[in-house]
Parts: sequence; C-alpha cells; structure tokens
Amino acid sequence: MAKPPRAQQPQALRTSDQGPRVAVVLTALAALVLLAYSNSFGAGFVFDNRVLLLEDTRLRALTSANLNLIVNKSYWWPFIETPLYRPVTTLSYLLNYSVLGHSDRPLGYHVLNWLLHTANVWLVFGLAMRIGRRVWPAIFLAALWAVHPLGTEAVTNIVGRADLLAACGVLASFYAYLAAGDAGGGRRWVWMALSVTAMTVAVFSKESAIAGLGVIVLYDLFCRHKPFRLWESARGWAILALPVVAFLYQRSIVLAGSRTEIPYVDNPVVDAGFWTGRITALGVMGRYLALLLWPAHLSADYSFSQIPLASGNFTDWLAWIAVAAVTVAALISVKENRLVSFCLGAALLTFLPAANLLFTTGTIMAERLMYLPSAFLVAAIVATVYSFEATNGYRRLAPALLSLAVIGCGARTFARNGDWHDDVSLWTATIATAPASFKSHDSLAEALYQADPSHNNLERVTEEKEKSLAILQELPEPLVPVTPYRTGASYYLERGDWLQAHNGTPKDAARAYQRAADLGERYLALARLHQIPATEISEAQLLVSNAYRHLGQAQRSLELAQHGAAVQPFNPDAYRDLTAALLSVNRSDEAAVELMTGFMVTGDEELRRALIALYQTGLDAAGCATTVSGGRTTLNVACDIVRRHLCAAAARAAKLQHDHGRPDLAAQVSTFTRGVDCASVGTP
Repeated sequence: MAKPPRAQQPQALRTSDQGPRVAVVLTALAALVLLAYSNSFGAGFVFDNRVLLLEDTRLRALTSANLNLIVNKSYWWPFIETPLYRPVTTLSYLLNYSVLGHSDRPLGYHVLNWLLHTANVWLVFGLAMRIGRRVWPAIFLAALWAVHPLGTEAVTNIVGRADLLAACGVLASFYAYLAAGDAGGGRRWVWMALSVTAMTVAVFSKESAIAGLGVIVLYDLFCRHKPFRLWESARGWAILALPVVAFLYQRSIVLAGSRTEIPYVDNPVVDAGFWTGRITALGVMGRYLALLLWPAHLSADYSFSQIPLASGNFTDWLAWIAVAAVTVAALISVKENRLVSFCLGAALLTFLPAANLLFTTGTIMAERLMYLPSAFLVAAIVATVYSFEATNGYRRLAPALLSLAVIGCGARTFARNGDWHDDVSLWTATIATAPASFKSHDSLAEALYQADPSHNNLERVTEEKEKSLAILQELPEPLVPVTPYRTGASYYLERGDWLQAHNGTPKDAARAYQRAADLGERYLALARLHQIPATEISEAQLLVSNAYRHLGQAQRSLELAQHGAAVQPFNPDAYRDLTAALLSVNRSDEAAVELMTGFMVTGDEELRRALIALYQTGLDAAGCATTVSGGRTTLNVACDIVRRHLCAAAARAAKLQHDHGRPDLAAQVSTFTRGVDCASVGTP
C-alpha cells in the first residue's frame, strides 16, 4: 500500500524500528502494572464502595429478577436518584459478588480492576503500534500511562471500574475499527462487529464513553493513511452510532420522570452564571493538566470550597494559560504533526462530557474522570518528546526522559495506593491536599467514628466535624446541605453521654449537649427549606429532644419528642424517647401508657421491661402492678393502675393500627384487654 504524502503523514509513521517481540512487551507491561499496583489489593471498601458493592441487593444472586433490576434501574438504585445508568458496570459487580463468590472480600474486586487496567494498557500499546508503527514510542506510551498516578482513583478505588470498563470499550472499539479498515472481505465485518460490541460495552458502562465515537471520527478526519472517502467512513460511523442510540433510548426510559438536583457543595458551577461557570470549568481543566505533569498532590475530593468559582486570581490565570498553551499546541500541530493534534483533540473529546463546559455534571473535579483522556495526553507527550529528539538530534534523549517519568510515576502510584487502604487513611490524605473541602473533613469525622466502636475518639470526631461546618458557614441557607448538622448533633449527643459515663466534668458534658441541641435546631430550621422526608425530621426531633432533656429544658424536650414520635408510631425508639421526655416533667402515668402502647404495636420486649421497671420504681404505690410467675415478671391486670393504663393504651394502639390501614392488627389489640371491662375503668 502506498504511503501517504509527507505533508499528511504523522512523524511517528515515517520510520520503523526494531524492538522486542509483542508477547515479551505485553508480559513486561502486565508486570509493570502489577508492580505499581501490588499494594492496592489490600485496600478495603472505601468511599462509595460500601454502598454500591455491599448494600446493593441486586448483587446478592444471579437471578432473572436481579438482572431485570440492573437493566431497568439507575446505577445508584435504590439509594438515591441520580441521572446515571451503567448496567454493565453493575453487572461486573454482580460477577464479583455472586458469580465469583467474592461477596464482602475486596481482593477479588481489586484483581478484576487490575486485569481491566492491564487490558487497557495492552490496547493502548496495540493502538500506538497500529497508528505509529514504532515499537519503543508505543512501549513508553503504554508504560507511562500504565503507572500514571492519575489512574489510581479508577484502578485502586473499586467503583472506579466504570471508567475502566468504559475505557476498555472505547479503546477496543477503536482498535477493531482500525483493523476493519485494514482488512478485506468477511474479516472486515468481523472486526466491525467486534467494534460495535466493544462500543456497546463502553456506553452501557459509563455515559461519557459516547465520546469514543467522536474519537474515531476525529481519527478518520485527521490521520487516515489511505485515501479518505466520506461515504465509506460515514457508513462506519453510522454503524458505530447504533449502540450509542440504543443506550440513549434505554437510558431515557429508565430515567423517565426522574429529577436530580446537583448539590452546590459538590459542584459550585451549578449555581454560577453562564460565563463564570464556563471560565471556572476552563480553570479546572488547567488543574487537571497540572496534575498530569506533576501528580504530587492528589485528592479524592475537590468539593466546596476547595475549588472556588473563578475570580481572576493568580491560580485562575495559571490554569487558563495552561489550557491556552495546549490549545495553541493543538492548532500548530495540525500542520506540523497531525498525530499530536489528534491525540490532543481525542483527549478533549473524551473529557468533554465531564468538563462542565457543555452542561453541568455532578462534580467540579474528580481524578478518575481523566483516566481515558490521560491516555491521549500521554500519547501527545511521548510523540512530542520523540519529535523533539529527532528534530534536534539529541540521541537517546526520549528514552532517558521517558524512563525517568515511568519510574517517578510508578513510585508515586505505589505511594498513592496506600491512601486508599481504608476510609481514615483516604480522608486524612485528602485533607492534606484539599483542606478547604467541607466533605473531606466531614468524611474523616465519619470514618473516625466508624473506625472506633468504643467511640473513645469522639473529641477528634467532633473537631473534624466543626472544621467541616465552619466551611459551610460561607454559604447562604438555600445552598447549605442539611445532613452534616444532624450527624454533628448526634456526635455531640453521644459525646455528652460518653463524658457522663466516663466521669467527665458536668460542665464539659453540658457543653456537648448544648452543641448537640444547637446543631439539631439548625438542622430543623434548614429542613424547612428542603424537601426532607418526614421520618428524617422526626428522628432529628427525637435526637434534639434528648439533648434538651439532658440540659434540663424539659418542656422543649417534650414538645420535640411528641412531634417526633407522632410521625413514627411503629418505631420503638420513638416511644423510648417520648417516655423519657414525659418522665422529665413528672407525667409518669402518660409515660406508662406510651410504653404499653409501644409494646402493643411493635412487640418490642425492651419497652415491656421498661414499663415493669417504671412500675417497680415508684409509680405503683399499691405494689400490685407486677407479679412473678415461672421466674418471669409479668403485669397484673387485676391491679387498678395496670387496668387503667392497659385500657388507655389499647384504645390508642387500635386507633394507630386503623389510621395506618391495619384493621386486622387493630382487632388483635383487643387480646390485651381480654377479661378487662374497659368501659368501667377510668382513664389515667
């Protein structure tokens, strides 16, 4: 086949060089990936992994019902409503959890991620060989991308698999498409079928993989070696567009009617003006480029207020200059080196869906989003280094520089993997890099709380929580997330209880309870501005009621307990909290009725025992309320006070069951009053 004219031929295609056999190269690349990520296999279920992998009931068994739910529900179903639809990714979790039997053991999940990343590295090498025809540049490209630290969030973080699968599909589809162009006859259509299949896997793994079609179109326009025939190429593009159309159609059905509001704290661009948002997004692109070149400081989170909206400060200008420089380089290379220009264009296309330029996404910045784009950027860097070497006659400069880069990036990736070991290590490292992120401090507080079952570290937990809340003080009320205030109140309430149990000073305990009450009241005030479920508000009311009771503010405690318990008539904890509030204002008879009602509608044995204890500690002046039979303490319905409480509780329990559509259970309540003439019994 004739070579293209010199002006149209990329520099990397003009020469060929000798190198090791492909099998040796692939083995070496796999070993390099294993070496760089060897300490990632011990990482646990951190970040979003616990929810998506351990709490998704669809993964529990390979059944038709679960497969149907995976195909017809969103990615985060049933936890939250998001516009994400990634059935292939969820199917891969099902493969790990049930088919391979890895369940709650993370090793198997990490092994599959490593295999996917290795396959992607091989595909990058294969594409570089098919396009560039030079062994050593292809090796260095694959090796450098294989160990680049920007990839750790996709590889070491298990649920980064969506990016691994999407990249695998895009790269495989691209490779098969190129192979189809070089093949003839029936083999051409076999390769095209493989390309379509791979593109289907890509788009159904992650939405941004749609850009893979644009990469193929861009390559045809920039770098095709044989004479370009628009109709022939357009036919191939149309075939590859079929899975994209199928994905968009299915996604529209699954997500029909769903509405998702992007929290401002996750992406401030959502509430910025159009131009401010776009300029901020360009600045974020500059930050990504900086991390590509110098990945020393990596973070699992960049939420509010780590990356503020663009204001024209020095950091903004540096980022804009970096983006402008890459843009100019891409334009210049259209004439000088089309391969570099294509790589830069492909990087932009694959990053564009997450760039916040065309539309606002769920995050302002996340390193996993650079997994596939970074492959094309690294390709541009490697091609540029080799071009510089050839132009200036610096013999062996490219191998030396790129070898150092591989060693440095590999060492940084190895170190970065350690940050993902558990939630405490992850968020401690994140705070070191992103100290202005409210979510980093908030997540570290939760990680510390979960890491110590004894909760002897509550002082440290509340310190991190306070840092998180201090950052939120900068926001106007409609933009403030409410949940951090509720969790903060619970930490302080438990801190007060801990101080009381461990001989802390009354003053310190009172301060903890007061802070719990303040944060709880803040939550309740903010909840009125948001669509918070009534059950969550009632739980917060019960929590704050508890804090006020410890502070001796009995009336406010009772008011909140009554509101909270009314919403959750079948929650035993609601009866316990309301009983405690009633006892604090010396309404013991009502407390007994609440305990008895709670036992009737919930069957909770602790409520029955608490009722017996209440009678035995002074409420039963006649001393007849309880009796012992067969070693078990029971209530004596022959006792007047028990009969009065029993009749009142039975009437209330029956009404609750009727009001909540349970007439059969309401009828069963009468068994508690069998033999008791409630008509002749006065109410307490």
